[in-house]
Amino acid sequence: MKRLLAMGALLGLVLLCAGAWAKTAAAAADDKAEVIELTGILVKVSAVGAETTGWELHLVSPVMIDGQSVQAGELDGDAHKFQKLENLRIGVKGIVTHRQGTEMKDRIVIKVQKIKENV
Repeated sequence: MKRLLAMGALLGLVLLCAGAWAKTAAAAADDKAEVIELTGILVKVSAVGAETTGWELHLVSPVMIDGQSVQAGELDGDAHKFQKLENLRIGVKGIVTHRQGTEMKDRIVIKVQKIKENV
């Protein structure tokens, strides 16, 4: 009986350590997020089911992001700033993120850090 309790306690400790290690590894992956700069026309978009941030940057020419050729990138940031710059040529600098949804299983979204008009 004591041996069974000791084995259970050891197993619990191993699982606890494994969970903490996985969480640390995920945080380290977030620290190495890719930062990119893009230029294009800022456009407001909508979708049934609201599977969008509501804003896209239509690029002049396709670019490769995480191994995918992208002609338009979804942007996430300050909606008030985006409204002022709607349909204008802008430059953005941001972090590449991935979001999951029902229609599109994995979509690339740029978390905007800096935005400039007339680039």
